[in-house]
Amino acid sequence: MGTRRTPDRRVALVAAALGAGTVLTACAPGVVLTAGPPAGAPALVFTDVLEEHNAQDVFFAQRMIQHHRQTLIMTEMAAARAADPEVRATAERVGRAQKAEIDQLTAWLKGWGDQVPPPDPCMSPGNGDVRCRGDEDVGPGADRGPYVMDPSDLEALSRTSGADFDRMFLNLMIRHHSDEIALAGIEQRDGLSPKAKALASSITTARTAEIVHMRSMLVRF
Repeated sequence: MGTRRTPDRRVALVAAALGAGTVLTACAPGVVLTAGPPAGAPALVFTDVLEEHNAQDVFFAQRMIQHHRQTLIMTEMAAARAADPEVRATAERVGRAQKAEIDQLTAWLKGWGDQVPPPDPCMSPGNGDVRCRGDEDVGPGADRGPYVMDPSDLEALSRTSGADFDRMFLNLMIRHHSDEIALAGIEQRDGLSPKAKALASSITTARTAEIVHMRSMLVRF
């Protein structure tokens, strides 16, 4: 896949700085670049560095955001519908971690100048129910792409409670985590951005451990 860089505006700023005789100190990816201005001139600080990335990095970030948003819907339902305390605790822990990852991935996409996915058409109002809007492009029955759960699964989960919910939640979350691991594996193989590949490695390790834990919980139901 082709290499991509941040918008040309930033390249132009760097070129202008060099043309004015400014010296830029090279830094590792993620470090602020500070320009040394002529005497008496204000310092120029580049807070968004020029970082190489490719189309796979963008796909990984966009699809993982969509994936994580569905996880948050499931964990919200667990808070209201799960009967088993360990299921509720697991859901809370998973939701907290994936919310932080959404924020991180969103910041990367904005920094790369790429689109952040629109909100998921399925929403949880916080009471354990799910309602899906009939958006033409992303509503139920639309092509949502690989690694994203069908809204019908979320709606079916919202119609259960107690031990039935716990069992279905664990089974769906195990499958959902397995899709995350598959997506992360593709990023580790084909991605270019070091920070995106590092997150993919972390996701693989964390989700694998969570799957083992959730499978051990299923024997009780």
